[in-house]
Amino acid sequence: MMNNVIRAFIAVEIDNQTRQKISDLVSCLKKTGSDAKWITEDQMHLTLKFLGNIGWDKVQKISETLSVISDSFKSFKIGFSAIGAFPNLDHPRVIWLGIDKGQESLKILNGKIEAGLEKAGFAKEDREFSPHLTLARIRSPKNISNLVKLIGEKNLTPAGELLIDKLTLFQSALTPKGAVYTALLQKSLQN
Repeated sequence: MMNNVIRAFIAVEIDNQTRQKISDLVSCLKKTGSDAKWITEDQMHLTLKFLGNIGWDKVQKISETLSVISDSFKSFKIGFSAIGAFPNLDHPRVIWLGIDKGQESLKILNGKIEAGLEKAGFAKEDREFSPHLTLARIRSPKNISNLVKLIGEKNLTPAGELLIDKLTLFQSALTPKGAVYTALLQKSLQN
């Protein structure tokens, strides 16, 4: 029998060429020997809304909401900017890749998702949306200064742009080897 509750989020998938560039960037950062849980290519995505644990019965409502949004939202391109950290590079817990070009469009898209899902009974996120792609979660301070120094020294940003043309609802299954993401449904934005 299938479990009736899934861990889910809405995100934008990353194309293969961009995944490779980000993977090369991660390989460079790994050489610092810092104690971090780095993302793998199949985990790369740009989260627009984390839903947490939801019932399977909610998937239809999410699908309907994303259909309404995708029917009226045009596809657009984003560009990646510098590497940063939450809460900051002095005390990094999460290393991320920022977004400059297209950031406003991502924020508008997130706002439409938040508003649509709130009408469908989902809680609205209380933090401001900060578009980013997570690269790693820091596990301990080991060699963290090497990592921070490397981030500060070089412009490590992968070149190129990413076309945002689909919204995907993912299921996230936590395993001992890390999270495994499965696309449950996709909605295409307008051309």
